Amino acid sequence: MRRFALYAFVITLLWLGFVCAISFVEAPLKFKAPGVELKHALSIGRLVFHALNRVELICCAFSWFLMLRLRVVRTRGSVVLLAIITAVLAFQVWGLMPALDVRAKAVLAGEIVAASWHHNAYIGLEFLKAALLGVLAAAQIQSFARAVLSE
Repeated sequence: MRRFALYAFVITLLWLGFVCAISFVEAPLKFKAPGVELKHALSIGRLVFHALNRVELICCAFSWFLMLRLRVVRTRGSVVLLAIITAVLAFQVWGLMPALDVRAKAVLAGEIVAASWHHNAYIGLEFLKAALLGVLAAAQIQSFARAVLSE
């Protein structure tokens, strides 16, 4: 059981790593790369973020499975944190991503699109989600350490 509790921590760190690497490193850099036009950057971004969302949903599902199955990592605070992270992810995937896709497709088609709050909301939620994943990872490793030390 302890090994699975450690897996919960590893999955959270992996999830956090994906979010930070893609959202805070890859996404901004592709728009600054020499020779990469806006249309190419948007096409790449759409593919990358859809893949990231699938990976995040898998990490989220595994996290819930382990959280509900293992008493070692299941504290009231951890459950609340994972619920908030799940709500943020769900809003990003099903609330914001469709609107961002419509905008990206319009830009790719050569249309001029008006400013929108969706992109800034997505970025803000990425920062929130990353911070909450960090707190969740810390809570998980503390719970794991307490369980190991109490044996």
